[in-house]
Amino acid sequence: MEHLFVTAGGSIRERWRQAFPCAKLATRIGDIGAATSRARGIVWLDLSATAPADRAAQVADAVAFGWPVVVMSAAPGESEAFQFLNLGAVGYCHFGAAPEQLREIALVVEHGGFWMPPELMQRFLALSLRVVPPAAPSEPVLNELTSRELMVAEQVAHGASNREIAQTLNITERTVKAHLSAIFEKLSVRDRVQLALAMNNIPTYSTVN
Repeated sequence: MEHLFVTAGGSIRERWRQAFPCAKLATRIGDIGAATSRARGIVWLDLSATAPADRAAQVADAVAFGWPVVVMSAAPGESEAFQFLNLGAVGYCHFGAAPEQLREIALVVEHGGFWMPPELMQRFLALSLRVVPPAAPSEPVLNELTSRELMVAEQVAHGASNREIAQTLNITERTVKAHLSAIFEKLSVRDRVQLALAMNNIPTYSTVN
């Protein structure tokens, strides 16, 4: 899968290159087609230097290309995150995110999920639970999980990040990720948002807009 960074800065930042050594560059959304060489990929749209009034239009134009779009912001915020997700973006993060986090985002997106910073994820889940009161999880479904996987799933349902889960359960973040992969497969969910909603018996769909 190709990684194409669209940035008015004219160059790929070092952190982006560390995450994806073969990343491609476009300085304008209109150049995306000419800059790509593969049929599938992710568009990383850097809006850190874009005027607020122009951001929504740029996201919409990037989404129209047909590849999953991850928006990169200089100051990620809740309202902007939801606005861009409603426009069709599947990811939202800080433009200075660490290479490891960028790779984690890419993995989620490649598997059809969507990603936003943990603190925004927690607010999203809190809002969802206020709108649709939680009911008891389905026992037959949860019986598929091991006791430790269930502990991890319950932490996700409360909006905890991987680091917070690792600290609470006294395990490594790598182990948390391994448990999450197993949980996603067993419960047929794509990402931690769908998992959290499923754990609270909120109907989930192919994507969350």
